[in-house]
Amino acid sequence: MSTTCNSPGMRRRRQSAFDGGVLQKRLDLLLVLALSSQLGDLEHARQERPRGFRIHGLEGGSARAALSHIRRLDRMLGKKLLSEVTPREIERVVLASEAPATRNRALCAFRGFLAWAIRHGLIAKDPTTGMVKEHETARTRVLSDDEIRTLIDAFDQTRYDRALRFLFLTALRRDEVLGLKWSWIDMEKGILTIPPEAEKAGRIRDELRRAGLPPQAVALLAEQRSFLFAEGVRSEYVFATSTGARPLDSFKPVLYRLRGRRSNGLPPSKDKRAKTRTALLPDDVTVHDIRRTVADALLNRIGSPPWIVDHVVLGHARPKLLRTYMPTLPLGEARDALQKWGDELAAILERASSVRRALPEALGQVHVAVDLPQTLPL
Repeated sequence: MSTTCNSPGMRRRRQSAFDGGVLQKRLDLLLVLALSSQLGDLEHARQERPRGFRIHGLEGGSARAALSHIRRLDRMLGKKLLSEVTPREIERVVLASEAPATRNRALCAFRGFLAWAIRHGLIAKDPTTGMVKEHETARTRVLSDDEIRTLIDAFDQTRYDRALRFLFLTALRRDEVLGLKWSWIDMEKGILTIPPEAEKAGRIRDELRRAGLPPQAVALLAEQRSFLFAEGVRSEYVFATSTGARPLDSFKPVLYRLRGRRSNGLPPSKDKRAKTRTALLPDDVTVHDIRRTVADALLNRIGSPPWIVDHVVLGHARPKLLRTYMPTLPLGEARDALQKWGDELAAILERASSVRRALPEALGQVHVAVDLPQTLPL
C-alpha cells in the first residue's frame, strides 16, 4: 500500500468503490478509503485529492506509525469481506509481530479502523472486543558514546547522514525529521514550526509545536540545501530522496547492518558462500533511542531544567494551566541547551574509537578513502 495514498493503483481502487453506486465492503477497498484524508465526507472523497495521512481520525505521525500495521492487515485479510473477518483472524494478524509493544500498537490501529467502519455502518460489532493489551516493559535505553560514534560514522557514508545528525542535534522524532519541509523552518530566527497534521500530538495540543534550532542544526540545514541544489533536486522536503519525494524509513537498512543483519532485517544467511556480518551495535538499539539519549544528556550533562527538556525540546504536550498562564515557550533557553549539547556531541565524535576501523568491513564496502568509505549503497 503506497504511503502517499494516491498512487494510480489506489486511485483506481478508490474510484471503483464509488462507481458501483454502493460502498463496497471488501476489506482492501475499505482500507484505501480509511487512508484517505476525506473520511468525514465520503460523498466528496471521489473529487477531493487526499492531502495527507488520516487513519480513522489519527493524523500525522500517529497515522504514519499505524500504517505498517494497516498494511499487514491488508496483506493478510485484504480479500475478505469486512463482515466475514473473525476475532481469531484479527488475533492472528496481531500475533504476527514479535514484540509485545508492536502487537499492542497493531491492536490499537485495528481497533481504530474498525471503529471507523462501525461509525459508517459497515459492521455492527468490533471483532477485537475482549482482546487485551500485553504488558510492556518501558524502554530506558540510552546510547553510549561509542554507540553514538558508530551510528554517526555509519550514516556519514549514506545519503541520510545529515538527517541522522539532525536527530542528534534536535531530539525530534524520526517521522518529524524525515517529513521535515522547508516551509516549516525560519533559518534566520532558528525556529521550526511543525503543523498539527504532521505532529504526533497535533490533535490534542492547543498550541503549535515549535522548536528552537541550535546554530549547528541551522548550519547543517544550509549544507543540506546546498547538497540538494548541487544534485538538481527541487523538493519541499528537507531530506528528500533523489527524486524529490519524502523519504520513508530510510534509517532501517543501515541500522540492520550495524546489528549484523541483512538490509531487510533478516538474520544473516547460513549459506557458506554468504559474507560474514559483524554486529557493531546490540540488537536492541533503535532510532528512537537517539531522542532519549539527547534528553538524558541535556538533563545530566548540560544541566537543563527537566521541564525545558520535556515540554520545549521533546515537545510533549503541556498541561492546560501552563498553556494558559505561560503561553510563550522559552525557545531561547532550549536553543542554548541544544547548542551546548551540539558542542558536547562534536567532542564525542572527535574522541578516538576503534569502531572507525571496523566499519568498512562490517558494512561490506568496496571503496575506501582515508579511514572511512565515502559511499554506502542503500
